[in-house]
Amino acid sequence: MNSAVLLSTSELVIRKDSRKPLDLALLSGSMLAALGDETTVAPELGRILAGRSGPVSGRILPGDVSTIKEKADPGMTVGYVPGETRWPKRISVRAHLELAAAAAGYPVRKTTEAVNGMLEWCSLEDSGERSVTGLPREKQYLVSFATTCISVPKVLVLQGPCPTEVHELLEDLCEYGSAVVVCVPGIEHIPRGTDRVAVCDGSDVRKILRFEELAEASSALTRLRVGFLPALPREVMESLTGIRNIIAVEKGYEFLYASLSPTVTNLVNLARANSRSIVSLEVRPPTNAELLEYLTGKEDTGEANLFCEEDLDTSG
Repeated sequence: MNSAVLLSTSELVIRKDSRKPLDLALLSGSMLAALGDETTVAPELGRILAGRSGPVSGRILPGDVSTIKEKADPGMTVGYVPGETRWPKRISVRAHLELAAAAAGYPVRKTTEAVNGMLEWCSLEDSGERSVTGLPREKQYLVSFATTCISVPKVLVLQGPCPTEVHELLEDLCEYGSAVVVCVPGIEHIPRGTDRVAVCDGSDVRKILRFEELAEASSALTRLRVGFLPALPREVMESLTGIRNIIAVEKGYEFLYASLSPTVTNLVNLARANSRSIVSLEVRPPTNAELLEYLTGKEDTGEANLFCEEDLDTSG
């Protein structure tokens, strides 16, 4: 991964009740997911990084805060894809992209080529002549994404959840060298290719961790819910190996497990041995609050860093 810092913050305070200022950096080729719903600072952080709203205090700077010059990089662009977009009535997808291309500074002779390329990249060729407002919500999000990307931003901030069609496109942007920030309400919406996850609460970014670390934490907290018919006695359920923290729920039980495939096999065998049928089976990922409690424990420093020192190559 290219370790160039594209965007950084200095003493950033997101909300008045934030515990401590947040210093962070976005690296070229990286993808960060800000995890948290509307009650947390995650969406707000996205808007601040994109310049759509201001922090309580602190600065957003192009480049590395430790080496930043007085004059900003004129080629630095930050794109923003909102969760909802209000579209003009009766404007086609192609016409909208042509307007975006003109606003991005494309000369007239290059506009058609740029728009066709964007339609193809976003798999919108069949929707080019359709009215944007007549498209399904997922397609409208793709149009908003394409509109923003036609300017080829160095940093792209998105309010999620994103349609799955966007995930591969985000990876393309990272390969190109852009930095991507996606604000998502739950772990199930984190795009593939995410490097790090910023876990947020109502005041701060509480924890920055690698995606692999989040996956491990999520696996440790994911529960399995099973329903039996007729009902299975608890003492029989407790005889199942490899499960813990059993909770009785309607028509069955919910519990933590060590490995999904062996656990499902054991459940099927248990049901057969006791003349029961499994009528429901559901994997239940942890809530954001459960993840936050698991990841932070008793630690409450309020500090977070968006990259680890080993990711930065300062040797030149």
